[in-house]
Amino acid sequence: MNRDLAAELATVLEAAGLGLTRPPSSGANLFTAPMPEADGGVPDRAVALVVSGGAGPLPYLGLGRATYLSPGCQLRIRSAREDFEGGQSLALAAFTVLHQSPHFPGISVRAEESAPVYLGTDGADRHRWIVTLVVRFSVFL
Repeated sequence: MNRDLAAELATVLEAAGLGLTRPPSSGANLFTAPMPEADGGVPDRAVALVVSGGAGPLPYLGLGRATYLSPGCQLRIRSAREDFEGGQSLALAAFTVLHQSPHFPGISVRAEESAPVYLGTDGADRHRWIVTLVVRFSVFL
């Protein structure tokens, strides 16, 4: 695939004015890996993007070995125990930024759900949401 889709999506989220920054920034709260625990400088309010597989590759009609890929990417949002509304607002804003975003030429990004799905709280009573994104593009293998 030769693309870091999580990093590409994170770049757009970071530039969207949502207060999200990636490491090595101080107080980083945007990650392209599973959600880290809130310790050692990781805030409760955080977002993680994790590529999660997707449908199998499809042959693309045309010359060469072009293939149509549709990997999934989970957008995971977390907020502090006392900040349900702030976390929900962040989840909705991130959903709005990424769903059918014009920032990815040659790539289609679509959310599987009509709104972020609330997952309840984790073991530290932090609120969690998830959005499943499907990214579609063709590539020469």
